[in-house]
Amino acid sequence: MLIDRRFRVLVLLIILAGQVLAQSNSDSPYSRFGLGIMSQPGFSKNRAMGGVGLALRDNNHINYLNPASYSAVDTMSFLFDFGVMGHHTYTEYEGGTDNFSGGNMDHIALSFPVTKWWGASVGVLPYSKVGYSIKQEDYKENIGFLDYIYTGNGGISQFFLGTSIELFNRLSIGVNFKYLFGSIDLKRTVSFPFEPAHSVTKIESRTLVNDFIIDLGIQYSQDFLEDYNITIGMIFDNKTSISAENRILKTNTFPGAPTSIPGDSTVIDPRFIIEESSQKGNIVIPSNIGAGLLFKYNNKLSVGFDYYEQDWSNATLFYSNQTFTKSNSFHGGMELIPDPEALRGYHKRIAYRLGGHYQNSYLKFEDEQLKDYGISFGAGLPLKNQRSSVNLAIEAGRRGTLENDLIRENYLFLSFSVTLYDFWFVKRKFD
Repeated sequence: MLIDRRFRVLVLLIILAGQVLAQSNSDSPYSRFGLGIMSQPGFSKNRAMGGVGLALRDNNHINYLNPASYSAVDTMSFLFDFGVMGHHTYTEYEGGTDNFSGGNMDHIALSFPVTKWWGASVGVLPYSKVGYSIKQEDYKENIGFLDYIYTGNGGISQFFLGTSIELFNRLSIGVNFKYLFGSIDLKRTVSFPFEPAHSVTKIESRTLVNDFIIDLGIQYSQDFLEDYNITIGMIFDNKTSISAENRILKTNTFPGAPTSIPGDSTVIDPRFIIEESSQKGNIVIPSNIGAGLLFKYNNKLSVGFDYYEQDWSNATLFYSNQTFTKSNSFHGGMELIPDPEALRGYHKRIAYRLGGHYQNSYLKFEDEQLKDYGISFGAGLPLKNQRSSVNLAIEAGRRGTLENDLIRENYLFLSFSVTLYDFWFVKRKFD
């Protein structure tokens, strides 16, 4: 059947997307620590509204931030969402500045009803991102000039399969089953720029993650005063220990190429392995709770607020002695559609979005907790099928500080996604 073929193609796209997302990165020196920089919450609609989504119920968009929202999808309908992201970062530090730009695929997801009161969703998107390159120059007596180079790339992706049921036409509960996978590759190099005869020392670390976590969500929606609606949403992720493996390779490399001893098959390799080891263990991700509130007026105006809290102070990475701290974040945003049913005036059917966020990160340096704050805005542009849309989001923010010899990052994210709505489960009739 045509439906089955389409579904298989989309599932294949999701699997392929997972391989691409596993290579996604960032341009932040702070991604060197912990699991990296956590990805921005939600898809383009959520991001344009400051990351709001815990109380959002929308039958035209996929909202994975709260799995209870999946039951909002219309009966016999089908949603498909594909997104990409570009970014530019202006980094300031003592003695200089740097600029970084890049882009990559961001997410792919689909949602569909199982019954009138039961919805489901599946997709893949980033969980955390790692990407940096740092060079430090030094001089030591009796040794000379040294270059310390730190590089990292990779990150963790998440494949989610979620489901939700609606009870009493007001209360919805849902669950996301997530599979975390990917690798974090870190490298430290020490070289002597003015001593070509000296060896170069490298320490390479690769952390592989493959395990499952579960997110729970609930939403309660209530109409009042005829045109008004209020929805309350909450999510809870239990403390989880995920399996991981850390591989270490330490080498010394001398100048020259591999050579053979005359009359002998022995090959002298200028690269000497000092240590090669592998260790399996667990990464403990702390419980995460979030609560949100969303007001809606006549399907034209929506205003929402979200709050998250996660205590990383007792979290552990078996391969690292890093210490973390309690994190929390605030998100607020709004959406305005002047006239969703307008027959004339395309601008009246555009969804105009605005928001902002403030976060106290789980990373802490020199008694200075890493902070991240910014504003966002965007639009949802309806296509010929009014329930399909192109969604744009622009986020401008700042992460870090120049205090205590730290780094301040000014970033700009551009998100672009296409949300397609179709009645896939209707049998077509031809004359």
